[in-house]
Amino acid sequence: MGWRDGCEARPEAAEGAHAVVFDFAAADMLGHRLHVLRRSARAHLAARADAAVLLTDWTGAHRATFDAERAAHERALAGNDLDVELRRLRAAWDEAARAQARANRSAAQSDPSPHRPVRDSVPTRP
Repeated sequence: MGWRDGCEARPEAAEGAHAVVFDFAAADMLGHRLHVLRRSARAHLAARADAAVLLTDWTGAHRATFDAERAAHERALAGNDLDVELRRLRAAWDEAARAQARANRSAAQSDPSPHRPVRDSVPTRP
């Protein structure tokens, strides 16, 4: 499962259509990296939860410091907002894709090209 699952398809700018200002390649690279980072954070949180069982018998002067630092790391991993950022990136991707599709349709409707039949003004019989 990739970061773009469920996103709009990336349309290329059609001939005669203006290209939407959105760097799809950079967004794709960023989305992939955020997705990998999110998976890694989740894996680390799961591993920490599994390892917590092993720490129950540990006592000593450094245990409180360790627990506090560990809790801070877990809060950072859990509260990293990667899901929020991925949702924002997906929304921006989808909006840019829809805008490009609209520009392509507009160009196709306003530009009679040789491959499209041009209607003449001669009335047709019913």
